[in-house]
Amino acid sequence: MVDELPEGCGRETEHALARLLLVRADEFLPSAELARIGHPGSVCHGIAIAAELALKAYLLTQGWNDDRCRRELRHDIERAMKSAQACGLPGRSKELTEVLAVLNVYYPRHAFDRFVAPAGDAGFPERARARVAGLTRKVRPVVDAVSIGAPLPD
Repeated sequence: MVDELPEGCGRETEHALARLLLVRADEFLPSAELARIGHPGSVCHGIAIAAELALKAYLLTQGWNDDRCRRELRHDIERAMKSAQACGLPGRSKELTEVLAVLNVYYPRHAFDRFVAPAGDAGFPERARARVAGLTRKVRPVVDAVSIGAPLPD
């Protein structure tokens, strides 16, 4: 039985997991067309999952591990965003923060079956999808760089 992992093995595992989480984020993120015509609750659930996975992928590149994400964040995407920003996530976006705040009312409680778009914002699913797609675009170069041992992008 091995008492500890060889040096560097843990980070390589976390970096591989970061790549996988980002792939899964892309898979959960609804298409722009589905965001426009789909059931808002179902669409926003997929968007929230994509946001969680993208944020956790970023955190895994910043020294966090899967266990810490599970313990400290669970499904709280607002907390995940604050943690990612504290670790240097580039490009702060008021719009993304607002979108995550709306999604976070439902997501940790598994309550998207009761989702209601903010008053007067019938286009919320499309806007939310665009903001989270932007998040995955910001995270991707960081995950790619870390996974090959390259310097982080500016």
